[in-house]
Amino acid sequence: MTDSPITKDTSAVDTEETATEPGIGRPNSKVLVAVGAVVLVLIIGAAGYILGRASNDSAGTAVSSKTTATTLPSDMLGVALQLHQNGQLDQAVKAYESVLQTDPKNAYALYNLGQIAQTRGDNAKAIVYYNDSLKSDPTLNFVIYNRSLAYRDTGRNDEAIAGLRQVVATDPTSVGGLYNLGNLLIAKGDVGEGTKLVDQAIALDPSLKK
Repeated sequence: MTDSPITKDTSAVDTEETATEPGIGRPNSKVLVAVGAVVLVLIIGAAGYILGRASNDSAGTAVSSKTTATTLPSDMLGVALQLHQNGQLDQAVKAYESVLQTDPKNAYALYNLGQIAQTRGDNAKAIVYYNDSLKSDPTLNFVIYNRSLAYRDTGRNDEAIAGLRQVVATDPTSVGGLYNLGNLLIAKGDVGEGTKLVDQAIALDPSLKK
């Protein structure tokens, strides 16, 4: 399940991710549909950031910068975002790569390429793009979140836990951060802290209690 692209003004980032089943280590299949919200943030005009939900196999949304209109010829990032929004992912990849030819450190083009790789199941490639995105802007919490899910899905649970702790420290109301972190801790054997975090996520989003 892949979220439709959404728009974002980089002045504000809201997070409403979700993840696995509350209170125990193994989620049921119904809850797994809402597991691992991966963010796709698009900037077309000045709109707010919204985060949807995706499957456990990574899915999500795309991002852009408010500076791109003046730094990219013919607004190539806008073209890439529109293609991404329309589900034309192969063309979007080429357009994002064109953006990087002009602006190799564009955090949003790098992030969006990572998101596409993640939705296609190539988490290793996604991690490379996310790392590069964070080198350009280490404050992008949704990139840290998505990278954490990619770490989780490649068995790098300690790195996933570290990343999700960072997400939750920045945004204590991150449902997905709390929920995924809690379940990873439970799986690692830290049932007390893990259950507490999952319960916090459920308090923020009671629909998880199913």
